[in-house]
Amino acid sequence: MSSSNAPIPERCQGLRGLLRIAPVVAILAAIALSNALSQLADYARFGQAVPTWQPFVWEYSSVALIGVLLPWLDWLSRRVPLASWRWYPTVPIHLGATLVFSIVHVAGMVGLRELAYALADSSYQFGPVFSGWIYEYRKDFVTYWIIVGYLSAVGAWRHWRVAQTAAPPEGQGSAPPDGTAGRLDRLVVRKLNREFILDVAEVSRLEAAGNYVTVHADATAYRWRGSLASLVAQLDTARFVQIHRRQVVNVDHVREIQPWAHGDYRVLLDDGSFINFSRRYRSRFDARFKRAGDAGTTPVPTPAAAAGAVRPQR
Repeated sequence: MSSSNAPIPERCQGLRGLLRIAPVVAILAAIALSNALSQLADYARFGQAVPTWQPFVWEYSSVALIGVLLPWLDWLSRRVPLASWRWYPTVPIHLGATLVFSIVHVAGMVGLRELAYALADSSYQFGPVFSGWIYEYRKDFVTYWIIVGYLSAVGAWRHWRVAQTAAPPEGQGSAPPDGTAGRLDRLVVRKLNREFILDVAEVSRLEAAGNYVTVHADATAYRWRGSLASLVAQLDTARFVQIHRRQVVNVDHVREIQPWAHGDYRVLLDDGSFINFSRRYRSRFDARFKRAGDAGTTPVPTPAAAAGAVRPQR
């Protein structure tokens, strides 16, 4: 498939995932080495004898389990990005994930230590389970947010790079008057781990959602990986117009323009959904409708005309 926005092959995605988590593994391994050597030095300072291998087992058993959990954290940080404007479902999900992260981490860590001690013909005692887990959970809570914060920052940086790459060079970014240069006629999107090819004319609106764009077509929501700006740059700008910093609509699917609170407007689409329309985008929105009318299509009422024809709904 030659479309420029086709999803990255799974093998390439896996490689990029490894590159994202590799610095975390390296840092954790370095911290574990430093902690193990420090513990050996502390025991020697107080004249206590401890087998050399034990501090390394304590530290690296923890690192090994975090390493096992890193792909899951990477997946979660991309599926539920911290930078998403929909923070109200995001934060509870991550708070719940800290519990899962800690339980799996502690259980696996203890299992590895017991195995290592058994191989050394010794035994390992974790101590009281609940109080011991609470102690570990406090550390795991901080570790979780540091790792997810790092992965989210990497994702935001990659998102910015994609937007910069897709943006036209400065001074050459003006599209031709008809807005048709280099436009896409079809769009490859994803839903439930399946890929779909949509006719762009079927798309009613686009919504920014973190590292993705939610593509609405035929009353169904799909996902397109990338920024809203980079996608709109590839579409017909005579048809797709931004009415909010996170919303772009296809003017062919707009059925009504209604005055709303505080001098703003909202648009009614042919799928029955309402989208808030910010005043700062009014002139741009108005111009696109006029252009559509001049091109020979049926003119759609501008916001000023609609304001007189449609009563505000309360």
